[in-house]
Amino acid sequence: MHPETRDAPTPGEVERDGVTAAALTVVRRACVEGVPVTRESFAHEVSVALETSAPKAMERVDAVAQCLGVSSLE
Repeated sequence: MHPETRDAPTPGEVERDGVTAAALTVVRRACVEGVPVTRESFAHEVSVALETSAPKAMERVDAVAQCLGVSSLE
């Protein structure tokens, strides 16, 4: 586990929904509009959904991913 996410609180339902919505937005744009998927575009969508900075948003994405059994994004 990464030190920056080790002490992060467990994500709640609202946070999981925000991360999910951001991920689906990025995937939809890629599939429908042909927009490339980048870390920056995903970080932007998550930061908007969670109303936080991009670095903090990506920490929360990592926490949600770990709760779902997905490996770290780093």
